[in-house]
Amino acid sequence: MKTVIGIDTGGTYTDAVLLDKVSGIVRRKAKAITTPDDLSMGIAQAIKGLGEVNYKQVQMVSISTTLATNAIVEGQGGRVALLLIGYDQELMEEQGLAKRLPVVAMYYIGGGHDVKGEEAAPLDTDSAIRAIREIRDQVDAFAVSGYFSVLNPDHEIRIRNLIQEQTSAPVVCGHELTSKLNALKRVSTVVLNARLLPLISHLLDSVKKVLNEIGCHSRLMVVKGDGSLISEGMARQCPVDTILSGPAASAIGAEFLANVSDAIVVDMGGTTTDIAILEKGLPWNNPAGAVVGGWQTCVQAADLRTIGIGGDSHIQVDEGKALRIGPRRAIPLFRLGAQCPEIVQELGNRAITDWTSEGIQPTDYLAIVNSVNGISLSQTESKLINALRQSPKSLIRLRQIVGDNLHQAERLEMLGIVRRAGLTPSDVLFSVTNQIGGNEEAAHIGTKIIARQLRISVDEVSRLVLQKVSIMIAKEILDKLVSDMTFHSLFSAPLAWEKLLECLLGDSDFPDLSGYIKVRKPIIAIGAPVACFIPHVADRLHTQCIIPAHAEVGNAVGAAVASITHTVEILVQPHLVGSDTLTYLVHLPQGREVFTNQEEAVRRAETVAKEIVSQRFYASGEKSFSVSADKQYVNMGALSEVTVRACATNRLLKRSRLNTTD
Repeated sequence: MKTVIGIDTGGTYTDAVLLDKVSGIVRRKAKAITTPDDLSMGIAQAIKGLGEVNYKQVQMVSISTTLATNAIVEGQGGRVALLLIGYDQELMEEQGLAKRLPVVAMYYIGGGHDVKGEEAAPLDTDSAIRAIREIRDQVDAFAVSGYFSVLNPDHEIRIRNLIQEQTSAPVVCGHELTSKLNALKRVSTVVLNARLLPLISHLLDSVKKVLNEIGCHSRLMVVKGDGSLISEGMARQCPVDTILSGPAASAIGAEFLANVSDAIVVDMGGTTTDIAILEKGLPWNNPAGAVVGGWQTCVQAADLRTIGIGGDSHIQVDEGKALRIGPRRAIPLFRLGAQCPEIVQELGNRAITDWTSEGIQPTDYLAIVNSVNGISLSQTESKLINALRQSPKSLIRLRQIVGDNLHQAERLEMLGIVRRAGLTPSDVLFSVTNQIGGNEEAAHIGTKIIARQLRISVDEVSRLVLQKVSIMIAKEILDKLVSDMTFHSLFSAPLAWEKLLECLLGDSDFPDLSGYIKVRKPIIAIGAPVACFIPHVADRLHTQCIIPAHAEVGNAVGAAVASITHTVEILVQPHLVGSDTLTYLVHLPQGREVFTNQEEAVRRAETVAKEIVSQRFYASGEKSFSVSADKQYVNMGALSEVTVRACATNRLLKRSRLNTTD
């Protein structure tokens, strides 16, 4: 039996599945707690959770990972030197990129090209060599971006060669990552890619080590942000392509498991809920490129809506006695109680007394999750760390230790040294959210404390949490559908419209007004807690809710069944030489070629594009694939510009009508 292993590393859990390659049947599945400091540990536990596997029959291991997305959001990555060829320094400073770009050093090198790929200025190799020698011992990688390099990569290639002559550090060039015109986005993309190189290499090395230790020597693939797969080698070269790979994998897994090609995919995890629109079996892509951590990139990725609501969202009671959920994530009380059973008695004592918050939640705790690692701490921060070394402490207890300076704990949270624990939807609905282990008593007592604060019963707290979570997700689905059509958000509308929206979703006390909204596409729900929440979302939107078998590991299924797809675009431009000689420029990845006949130029572009995507397939170890090409003509008066697009793809697994386990 030929099989495939799919792995997804989410913010809370790491999932693994073993699928039959021929039938697509899920043979095994497992969950493990994600280990953010070393993702390979959680991956190892998830794979081991699959039980006895004949690894000689495993033909591929495919992984979707949060590594790239989280690293960009959190500002992590290697040390990078940026060489800009032909860029206007004033423009870079006006746009704010010169200060914002996360680089060790930035050098402006003379050179660059124009809109036809003609050399705008000679390449200043002397200044480039001086820059390389000055910084080479202080960086992990080099990023190179030339003005209009997508139309003529000659200067980027020459600078890359100079760097490789002077140092062994890896080099990333803008023309290697995208063929799209937009110099500023290309700079951001090439820098982020260079910063991610050491991180993705460390992850893939660790995963390979785990696989070798268990005797699995299959090829390793990684999910891209558009839901397709790339080889381990390609991922090492272009890690920026893996941003948003987790949500993309969930959309692919949802389509496969539900056998529905047009739908709204709602992937609810511990930290966030991701919403994607499926059409003809594929998620919508963002044509402008993915935006992550405030950076606009050239990366083609699924067009997603991510909201800070999940099973582990922090529940609080505000000063107005209203319940607030998220967007901050907290360690659930049931999990903290399993690690520290002593909190149960403390919570129990608190559950029988009235509580005035004064800015503190009676169910909140802090726990150390990372070492200080030489970070300079204030006196109060040091007191907090010392108090937490033995065990997690409630905020009530910590305030007794540091007094009114408790707010200084916020910086420790931002630095990732401590994490907040508290009541979450997973605690309130512990019995119906399929949690892995945990202390149910801690969850129940925490819910009782909140119920006492709100002067309602525990059952009413459960109903209130369900109502609030379902309304929040339903609003975001509606806003995504409307904003995708109109480019305007519902949430920017006046308060009256917001109230009308609540009425239409069945969450309003208007005495003389009622109504409802019907969403035409069904919702496919993916993720561990969805059975508890998403049917209520679908009810409010008057649509069908599909929770397929194995929904709790849908992302890992998506990683396993995703297709390998390689796409290349080549631009063919008309170019007038002198006053009467018309030529056609073919902008190939290796440089320009000039033709006097447009048909010949287009044929050359198509031939090269097909060769490139085919070579990438062979490099990934696949021999069976199909190649197609299309052409887009843009009229420019009497002439036309042509974009030739070649795509090679395959589908590794056939869909099974019945996705059941052994």
